[in-house]
Amino acid sequence: MVLYWMQRRGMTRQLFADRMGKSLSWVDKIRAGDRQLDRLSVLRQISRVLDIPLAAIIDPEEVERQRTCPDDREINNIRQALRRYDAITNVFRPGGDVLSEPNLAKLERSVRFGWMAFQASNYRVIGQLLADLIRDSQAAVWQLENDQRQQAQTWLAWTYQLTAATAFKLGDTQLGWVAADRGIQIAEQTGDLTLIGSAARRVAHALSATHQSDDAVQLVKSAASRLEPHLRSADSAFASAYGMLLLKGSIAAARLDHAADVRDLQDEALAVAARLENDRNEHWSAFGTTNVSVHRVSALADMQSGGRVIEAAADIPYGDLMHLPRERRASHLLDVTRGHLQAGQRDQAATTLLEADQLAPEEVRCRHLAKLVITDLVRSYPRGLTPMVGVTRLARAVGVVV
Repeated sequence: MVLYWMQRRGMTRQLFADRMGKSLSWVDKIRAGDRQLDRLSVLRQISRVLDIPLAAIIDPEEVERQRTCPDDREINNIRQALRRYDAITNVFRPGGDVLSEPNLAKLERSVRFGWMAFQASNYRVIGQLLADLIRDSQAAVWQLENDQRQQAQTWLAWTYQLTAATAFKLGDTQLGWVAADRGIQIAEQTGDLTLIGSAARRVAHALSATHQSDDAVQLVKSAASRLEPHLRSADSAFASAYGMLLLKGSIAAARLDHAADVRDLQDEALAVAARLENDRNEHWSAFGTTNVSVHRVSALADMQSGGRVIEAAADIPYGDLMHLPRERRASHLLDVTRGHLQAGQRDQAATTLLEADQLAPEEVRCRHLAKLVITDLVRSYPRGLTPMVGVTRLARAVGVVV
């Protein structure tokens, strides 16, 4: 476990030894298994040096939880990267400040890798990636000019959107809000309507996540009104961003229980998806008719529709779902789990939840919504009746008392 955290913190054997006040041979004996770490004082020192909770070394359940999701230090590093106003305005830049050398090819690779990790629900990897990616993309925007600067702005905008999307998954609405706000501002500077539509979707999510769903619906309608005239001559990337914007508005409307808005926004999104003929993943949107159906299930779950959630989910062909990224499929299973719980079908809810955990553990074990679903499932069991073994293990893995 110690070696794992040394690697995750980017700490060499020598640096770890120096900070522990030990010799390099002491560290090597740990690696070889020749030294047992059985003194509490030493374990506490290790936890301080690695900046992890003591439980992440000695408690098996906490060990698993910390290995699966981004930890507090990684999230804080992301916050600090976003707080660096010296990277986005010259007012706060100290004299002689040295920025990292711009490398657009590397930047593009990192952004694409980050979105691939997101669609695989690999949030721990994203947590380790984002802070440096934010700093590097900000530095590139500051140092480059003309066409190269616009390219850097594009990758910075996608980086902010990736940050927002990940933060909302983890339940950190403040971090998500800041990243979404930065994303829409830099998208506007590029003039790229596809990027603007996608960034507007993140802002709508931020509004909805901060209990401002009315404003979120209005923002989506206003943005769609601005973008719609360009739809006729648009490419598939723009159509996908436009369609996903409408779907995000439908979820905000569902949280207000505005069924008419939900229907209208999803019907319009379905019409856009039908023009694309096949499910696509332009700019990591996974937009298409299947994703519209998945959002219909999610909206029904948000409106506490129970049986209708299950019926709508049953109407989606399994083969179509398999075209979606793992993150979308696991998220869909969580929505179906909610539907079963709303319909009083506890056993079906448990089975569906465990299916989601098998498909994408990080989507279930790191996501804030999933923890709420697990809590509701555990509480649905009458006193004296114990949840099935798989549910009990999962609940303990995310810190829910059984």
